[in-house]
Amino acid sequence: MKLIDAERFMEMANKDPEFKIAARYWNTTLKLEAGNSIFMVRIENGRISGIDSNPGLMEDWDFDFFIRAPENEWEMLLAPVPEPFYQALVPAVMLHGFDHGGDFESFCAYYRALSRMIEIMRLCRPAAA
Repeated sequence: MKLIDAERFMEMANKDPEFKIAARYWNTTLKLEAGNSIFMVRIENGRISGIDSNPGLMEDWDFDFFIRAPENEWEMLLAPVPEPFYQALVPAVMLHGFDHGGDFESFCAYYRALSRMIEIMRLCRPAAA
């Protein structure tokens, strides 16, 4: 199952004024895991420079931070109108099946950028078949 349209997400995030401000100076690689699907999101100087939605089976990808959850939990987080405690990442981690780890200082410093990314991801869901 395809979680988001990665090309559309990258384009929208890089044009989004709120994301640009929140992500300025950010250099990182995020690993987003949705069940068996993995998305590596590279951010350079506050711009998404690449998304690899098929990184293969390698376990030792170089990333700074990860967010993972079962696919159905991501579906709830990325719903157009999320249910209570799926509206943002912190409550999803605290109360639902989300896990995170890595560079926690960067997570805190760029939490607004991560939140905006999730808001943009909600707009980039693939069309229903």
